[in-house]
Amino acid sequence: MPKNQSTAAQNARRASRSGGKYTEALRREKASEAPRTPHVLRFLAERSGNLYHLVGGIAAVWAHGGQRVLLLEEAEDFWRWTMSGARRSRSRSKKETEPAAPPEPTTSTLWAAPDGPGLLTRHTCMWEARQPVRENNRGLPRADRSPLAAAVADAVDSHDVIVLLPRRWSYPDREIATAHVVLGEIDVFPDSDCRTVLPGPGGEEEGSPLSPEQSAAVLRERCLGFLFGPLRLPITLDGVIWQSNWDLPVDAAYLAGVDRDMNRVGLRPLGWSLARRRSYSYKQLPAPDQMKDPSFVQQYRPVAERLHVALDARPANRN
Repeated sequence: MPKNQSTAAQNARRASRSGGKYTEALRREKASEAPRTPHVLRFLAERSGNLYHLVGGIAAVWAHGGQRVLLLEEAEDFWRWTMSGARRSRSRSKKETEPAAPPEPTTSTLWAAPDGPGLLTRHTCMWEARQPVRENNRGLPRADRSPLAAAVADAVDSHDVIVLLPRRWSYPDREIATAHVVLGEIDVFPDSDCRTVLPGPGGEEEGSPLSPEQSAAVLRERCLGFLFGPLRLPITLDGVIWQSNWDLPVDAAYLAGVDRDMNRVGLRPLGWSLARRRSYSYKQLPAPDQMKDPSFVQQYRPVAERLHVALDARPANRN
């Protein structure tokens, strides 16, 4: 065997000795050796306040597995910041008017492996810049998304996964994100139809049980309706993760039936997560101490691993 032969060629030659085709094996080996472009992941959710622990838990699993993960968070809503600056300008004289100063970016390490590459970092910055008001935009400042693009570009070479955490989670980032995953939050799991309240003591009748397929249809209408409004543009989804805020009233076989129906309509199921809502802080990522707790990380491992497999299986350069 030539001394300067690449590792891919060596592995391909071994595969050919076992009966495989050398050219096909070499192509697979070179593809596996080629550096992968980091995933820029955007979660979509109608109400994101109770889902921060889920996202933080998934990111922590990846970091504990040796991935370098960045949580790229929007510092402040762009329009609120610009409009508050405009209100301050109107309340002052022209000589005293000063442009509103955006908040400074901040970076913190949430978890780092003591003896490995695993790293979970949080970077908070403005995603949009204010542009001068023009006549053709009806007096509203024009959004400039270059700060977000610059922040992603700065992080690409040093991270394996970049998770976008915007102020408003429901609308996708088609220009920046390379993958979109839906987070469906469930308050009451639809395992039966409407209950009837009858007069007299104990007058509540249980509704008729729903099949897994019927339950899946209700979940799509109830939790994913925000994706299908009249003003929404088509978007390719890479999967859906469900979080229930209360104990589920059905067993694993029932949930498997729900997953099959979701898969049938093109919503790739990536797992179920249970979060007792009252124990979590609203719109707060897990504390750094939780990121170090193996028991906390373990509960999100099945969902995180399935999601990572789905991301790695995506076609190259698909937006």
